[in-house]
Amino acid sequence: MKLQWDSLLKHGWVKKFIVYIIGAMVMTALTNKAGFPRLFIVIFNVYAFACFLFYVIIDLPAMRKLTGLRAFVYLIATFALFSGLYSGVAAFLPQFNPEFELEEIRKPPVNLSALSGPEAIKAGEAVYNKNKCANCHKFKGTGTSMRGPHFDLVQIGLNDEKWLKEGIVNPRKDAAKGFEDQKSKTAMPTYFGEDISEDEMGALLAFLKTGWSKENMPVRGKEDVGPMVRWDEDTEMIAMGKETYEGNLYPGLNCSVCHGKDGISIMQGARDLRDPNSISKRPGKDGKKLKDWTDADWFDSVANGIPKTPMMPWLEQYPPRAIWLAVVYAKQFSKSKGK
Repeated sequence: MKLQWDSLLKHGWVKKFIVYIIGAMVMTALTNKAGFPRLFIVIFNVYAFACFLFYVIIDLPAMRKLTGLRAFVYLIATFALFSGLYSGVAAFLPQFNPEFELEEIRKPPVNLSALSGPEAIKAGEAVYNKNKCANCHKFKGTGTSMRGPHFDLVQIGLNDEKWLKEGIVNPRKDAAKGFEDQKSKTAMPTYFGEDISEDEMGALLAFLKTGWSKENMPVRGKEDVGPMVRWDEDTEMIAMGKETYEGNLYPGLNCSVCHGKDGISIMQGARDLRDPNSISKRPGKDGKKLKDWTDADWFDSVANGIPKTPMMPWLEQYPPRAIWLAVVYAKQFSKSKGK
């Protein structure tokens, strides 16, 4: 025993073990922050430790030569020890259960198209989980966005159902911003159009449509390659916002009728969008200057309107995407004036 300990010290394995522990802790923290599944992190650490242990063992002094029955017994004992260790560790990990898959196959089809509201959304979440979408997308705070867009940040629910469905059944047609490289473009499987029934697709779309926020400006890009770009700082989205603001995208939604195409108010009582010091008249926000408005303030003023002013609540008639696009362009006027 003393000889083996001296050998470990001689090869610096005590220091290497300390380095291994620190490295394992760092890798665990990083993979956890990146959103890797907990099972992956556990298995990764198990195999990393097994490799470390293997290199420690092969550095130990050679055993004296064995022959005959003793050699056979040592061989069997060594095999049993490591097989037992491997099987014992594996027993603590989740196991594949064919009965689970068979039970899924035997289930009678459910008419998901008959569902609506919360029931459809819940059914859509089940479809999302069944197809392992969280392996490539982060949504509702779970999953990883290493290979696909971060649904929470890009606010996937702002897109219409036709666009969402096209992205699922024909993912090679258009690539999301930040995912234009060949590897990213081919990461999304092309078989979902066949694997997901029409009923399931409808429920899945209902679930995805819940992915938007009235608190934060949507962003575009790839999370792990640099800062994502806000819509109000993205030239393509600003141009789309201009079309919305001037009434060219959504029939009946035309901000320029009251606020003017250049931000100078035309209708009496409408806000001059060029003035960053313009005072808010929103309930609870009285006296707050335009330049101090948060994303949520902008969205709320357009979506819910402002009582006792010509500003009406537009969210009652138009989708959240239209509201954010209008906000994107409306913000540009006061930006050009500085703060």
